[in-house]
Amino acid sequence: MDKDTAAGSDLDAAVPNRLLRNRPGFQALLFSVAFGALSTGILNVANDLVAIYALGANATQIGILNASESVAFLFLAIPAGIMLDRVNRIGTMMWAQLAAGLAIFSVPLAWSMGALGYLQLVCVSFLVGVAGMLWNMGAGSALPSTVGRDLVSTAYARKETVETSVGIASPGLAGVLVAVMSAPFTLLVAGTANLLAAATLLWGFRRKPGRSVPSAESTPRIGFRDSFGEGLRFTLTNPVIRALVTSSAITNMGLAFGSALETLYFVKVLGFTPPAIGLVISTIAVGGLLGSLLVPSLVGKWGEYRVLALSIFLLPLAVALVPLAALAGTGAVWVVIGHSVLYNALMVSYNATAYGLLAGSTPDGMMGRQQGFRLVFTMGPVPILGIVGGLVGDALGLQNAMWIWVGLTAFAALPLLALLRGKTREEA
Repeated sequence: MDKDTAAGSDLDAAVPNRLLRNRPGFQALLFSVAFGALSTGILNVANDLVAIYALGANATQIGILNASESVAFLFLAIPAGIMLDRVNRIGTMMWAQLAAGLAIFSVPLAWSMGALGYLQLVCVSFLVGVAGMLWNMGAGSALPSTVGRDLVSTAYARKETVETSVGIASPGLAGVLVAVMSAPFTLLVAGTANLLAAATLLWGFRRKPGRSVPSAESTPRIGFRDSFGEGLRFTLTNPVIRALVTSSAITNMGLAFGSALETLYFVKVLGFTPPAIGLVISTIAVGGLLGSLLVPSLVGKWGEYRVLALSIFLLPLAVALVPLAALAGTGAVWVVIGHSVLYNALMVSYNATAYGLLAGSTPDGMMGRQQGFRLVFTMGPVPILGIVGGLVGDALGLQNAMWIWVGLTAFAALPLLALLRGKTREEA
């Protein structure tokens, strides 16, 4: 490659970043994402500590508490998607963050009055989970109309950069706040972050009330059953969306399968100590941040389909580092760290490009329903595969189970082969 060509490639890669800065509302959305990620990071630490220290919760109660926050995706994602195709998505996101903040504030208030109970904590976790689902689906639905479909992959990567960066710092901040303020009062900071997320959207989109509202032409007022059927048919019959959803579902199933056994494998097979496991876990965010920073440049140079192909074909190699670490002796921890960084960088790259292609294949009036059905298909099997992973690990051994994870991840590329073969030729 000559100097002029190299300079041209660098310039092309920089153009999306310049264009994003000029998109009205996108900077406000990023600030709102940052506040939302801060609240989530604090809640992930403080919520369980409130249950343990303030209420004396046992392991079963902690499990129920955590499940109450995630169950909304399975049962409410499709109705939420139908709703988001009919309403102002930015407005819905603002109300969701406001509701989450007020629900969180109820915990320290009840605790200070001596009235906090376990049932209230579960209800608050459920409400926060519903609000978080609406927030995430609303952001996903609003992003294409906010930045334009040509910049969706780059915008998604920037969103991931912000979330990951805040996610690295917020758990440590939560630990300090718990030590200084106690766990219940730490939730005051989380609730305030939710309110700031809502206020940022209100300020950033105050002059653009229609930016993220589906048009009347694209979303005719049809009944729930017809809207449900329309969204399901669209998701299943569009070849690009069908291939991406199938691939993502298999990838998530593999991750659930492996995650159920990974910590046990680290302890029983690799002999890791708790500090070594903590070091491995801390590199997850590093890999995600690295992937989010690289995606805009890679997409600008190679195109979305080539970056998607690179990500999905390298993922099995990243997973294979886990069972191969058993051969590395004392260097196993560094092999696993290499797996953690590479796997999470590739996952962010895969998700960013897949999201861009999904948005490019979906009319604005169908974005909410497409996301709802996609979440059900890609996340619904996850709990089952977690259980299957544990059963297989007991039956076949941890080392063999890790190789099954590799196989599942490799299998995820099959639904994309025909799609990638044709599209990468077009991008050449």
